[in-house]
Amino acid sequence: MRKPLFKTSFTLASTLILALSISACGSQNSSGTSGADATAAPTASGQASDAPAAKAPVKISYLTFRVGTHASAKLEEEQIKQFNAKYGKEVEVVVEEIPSDSAYEDKLKILAVSGDVPDVVMGKNGINDILIKGNLVTPFNDYLDKDPEWKAAVGEAAIAANTRDGKVWSISDQKQNIGYFYNKEMFEKVGIKPAQTWDEFMSNNEKLKAAGFVPLALMTGENAWTTNLILAALVGTNGDAGNKFMNTLHPTDFNTPEMIQALNMMKTMLEKYTTKDALGAGYANAANAFSQNKAAMIANGPWMIGDFSDPTKSSAGFDKKVGVAAYPNNSLISTYEVGYMIGAKTPETRDAAEKFIRFKTGIEGQTIALEYGNVMPVSDKIQPSDALKQKYPLFVESIKLAQQTQVHYQSFDSIVYPNITDAWKSLYPKLVFGQSTAEEIAKELTKIAAKHK
Repeated sequence: MRKPLFKTSFTLASTLILALSISACGSQNSSGTSGADATAAPTASGQASDAPAAKAPVKISYLTFRVGTHASAKLEEEQIKQFNAKYGKEVEVVVEEIPSDSAYEDKLKILAVSGDVPDVVMGKNGINDILIKGNLVTPFNDYLDKDPEWKAAVGEAAIAANTRDGKVWSISDQKQNIGYFYNKEMFEKVGIKPAQTWDEFMSNNEKLKAAGFVPLALMTGENAWTTNLILAALVGTNGDAGNKFMNTLHPTDFNTPEMIQALNMMKTMLEKYTTKDALGAGYANAANAFSQNKAAMIANGPWMIGDFSDPTKSSAGFDKKVGVAAYPNNSLISTYEVGYMIGAKTPETRDAAEKFIRFKTGIEGQTIALEYGNVMPVSDKIQPSDALKQKYPLFVESIKLAQQTQVHYQSFDSIVYPNITDAWKSLYPKLVFGQSTAEEIAKELTKIAAKHK
């Protein structure tokens, strides 16, 4: 009895397995995803498609200090927004926001030591030197040669400014034509006008102080930006030798009569004609002093103009009080921003980084920077819109001023080694407190330059 039962059970089981197998095969075939067809996606008609899956965008890393209350925060936001709208399916920009210029520079220096720099880098304040020397960036020569239209938009002068030994290491996104802003209301009350000579400039400081005004919004913290703009003007207008010095990349000898004289004059300004917190203060302190009617003058570029009508930064109606002037001797700081560098390590991310930089520094990006950040474009083909002219007439004045000046020179940040930029914050207090003379500061600067490696 058991044998026939076993045979019958075996037959039924075999039949059931065969039926299930046939059913499964039919089910798999109907979905079009079994066997060799498993990777083919079905079309609307049910037929398999040979089209490849959509390629994910290439991710690139980008650190930016242009955030929050920064004068260029709006232009940065708009550039990234428009780039994403145009190229977001190809490139994903992973943005890390850094709270200030100095924090950005400090972080980039740390990342450079480990060799782990972002894919896109702004090479400001000596960062470019560090990355070039560390072989951490890729030159743009081949990219520019493949895109003559972009090359023309950047321009020969801007390209030459960032070329070393025939290699274009960074792409500038703006011209920097920098004079100083002044409070017209304060000037009128004292009965003075923007100075034509440095003797007149110092006289204006004294008259403003005598009338109860703080003449200058200076700062020696961070990179001593507003202070060093005036220092650059003092040196750059002091004869042919001074002008040559301020147009020399990486000067090594600061023991010059022009430098010593400028340091002595700056010592007087820091002692007598600025805010009490100037020693050690950051840029935000100086900007606030001017925008809140606490100082009569600040050295800075046209990107600051938008702040004067911003109620979160300036007092009501302040923009109507502000004038713009050249430095004595009909002079102006005139240079190109260092701009953007490719820190990416793979061919794929390098190409993606270049695409982002090309957008930022091409006609579209320059136009956005002009309209949203009062940044002077590197291309002469880009002109401010009528709306911008009406909104910021002071910007139009800045353009005219740049066209009228005859003596030009660069800023210290654009010519000195990075370790010099770092040194100002410790050197200025020594100068003001009498711990070092101007001659000794000049010698120390020379020693610091010699230590650059």
